[in-house]
Amino acid sequence: MKNLVQKFAAISMLASVLVACNNDETTEAPSESEGAILEAKLTEQQPIAIDGEATGWTPGDWAVAVDFPGTDVSDVTEDNADGTLPRDISEDLTLEANSTWILSGGVHVRNGATLTIKPGVRVVDLEGEDVAYLMVEQGAKIEANGTAENMIVFTSQDQVPGSWGGIILNGYAPINVEGGKAHPEVGTGIDGEALWYGGDDANDDSGSLSYIRLEFGGNEITTDKEHNGFTFNGVGNQTECHHLQAHKGDDDGFEWFGGTANASFLVSTDNKDDQFDWTEGWTGTLENAYAHVAEGCDRGFEGDNNAQNHEATPFSHPTLKNITVIAEENGSDSQGFKIRVGSKVTMDNVIVKGFPTGVSIEHDVTLKHVDNTYNGDANDFTVTNLNVSESADKDIEYKASRQ
Repeated sequence: MKNLVQKFAAISMLASVLVACNNDETTEAPSESEGAILEAKLTEQQPIAIDGEATGWTPGDWAVAVDFPGTDVSDVTEDNADGTLPRDISEDLTLEANSTWILSGGVHVRNGATLTIKPGVRVVDLEGEDVAYLMVEQGAKIEANGTAENMIVFTSQDQVPGSWGGIILNGYAPINVEGGKAHPEVGTGIDGEALWYGGDDANDDSGSLSYIRLEFGGNEITTDKEHNGFTFNGVGNQTECHHLQAHKGDDDGFEWFGGTANASFLVSTDNKDDQFDWTEGWTGTLENAYAHVAEGCDRGFEGDNNAQNHEATPFSHPTLKNITVIAEENGSDSQGFKIRVGSKVTMDNVIVKGFPTGVSIEHDVTLKHVDNTYNGDANDFTVTNLNVSESADKDIEYKASRQ
């Protein structure tokens, strides 16, 4: 990673300016900040190569296209469904194959219980006053495993983005917030008790999710807190996550709040905020992922460390392999990737198409990771086999923290 095309000529500091004053004193102009110097240095250097050799990844027939209108559940009623999920799942519960269940309000899988969902199950939100979501609390498990031919589907009858919440897993794996644990953005427990995620067990196991399509999630909680499609809060690396699709949500498709969870074969389509998002020290691997941004959506990927403390540890440092991120024409005026507030990353075999900016790297600590990697001996920010489409105004941009 040290094969730089050119050496950077040291940026000169601002010259002292003598100001004519009545008392003949001189005033020295302030020097540039370290971040501004790094921004200029990396912008001149452009150390991350755009080599055009990436192949990315494209999903198979198990995933629907970005323009899929949603699963037709218009005929589902409380009377003809197989049942309504209980709000408090404190004992093991199994939803049998090809059954239909109503999701009404917040459903919590409690510590010690396992919710098993077999192939072909449909879980449907009917319009109601309470926002529906599925919360797997710390110490609980979900075993929801469909097949390519018989997907599990979570959806909403009114087919409006944000009409319900999403699936939230809470584990005991490390996060980098102060105190090492935090409350999920979604409310309190069934009995009003505080809910938590985070801990010191990197190998924590919240169960398994596979061959699931989640539609129309992302309900807004407050103006700055929303449900995502799939939310992984401090989830450990023994949790299995593969062949999942978040479709037409009103916020992020997938988001990791710390933890060590790994995932593969993920598809995020037409979610109105970011298709993929991480923060709070996520250190897992995402392999084989596809994001398709339709009109009105924001970024493909947004990666943060910790907004309150950019140097909080463990640093977010996911490994991303075999990624394709596409924006339709006029689909996004944003970035394919925005990596900021101190996050590290390792990326390989990544295609970015259709965004005005391919990769945006922002804030002083993040720029230090790039500089330490390409001008030092660290492996904090490694990008290989990256292809940004020629339509981008900027392949890669470097931006220091702004006061």
